[in-house]
Amino acid sequence: MDIAQWPTNRLLNTAARLSSNLENERLRRLGTTHAGLLTLRILGRTSPVTQVELARELRVQAQTIGKLLERLEVRGLIHRTRSDDDRRVFFVHLTPAGEAILQQAQAMEDEQSSDGSDAVLREELIAHIRDLGGFPKAADRRPELRMVQAEDELAGQDLTAG
Repeated sequence: MDIAQWPTNRLLNTAARLSSNLENERLRRLGTTHAGLLTLRILGRTSPVTQVELARELRVQAQTIGKLLERLEVRGLIHRTRSDDDRRVFFVHLTPAGEAILQQAQAMEDEQSSDGSDAVLREELIAHIRDLGGFPKAADRRPELRMVQAEDELAGQDLTAG
């Protein structure tokens, strides 16, 4: 079947998979993955954070986060410390090596989007996702309010699946 005959959802799924594979290939050169980079970004904003809070922010089960953090820790991108108050609680910290990966990933993204070729596609995808009910419309221009609204609507959903 010719690609022009594919239904839109198949086109979107294929484009997402191919884009994800390309991103992971780029990130592999930095020694991380998409999930690893998301984790580092959260830690870049809120380090240190508990493992449970990190799992909640990533919208994954607390048990799921352990293996990911182990891989990041082995690479020296994060370190975990046990709470003095509750020995079951671990705090996750971003290391200088993790900060360097964040900067390199941002430079790669800036380079990729500097030509503006994906700007129209990005806007169309954002509109499509909002039309499907994935995120609220951006009626309020305050970013912190839009983030809270999006988090409220997406609480409990695993956005890393698929």
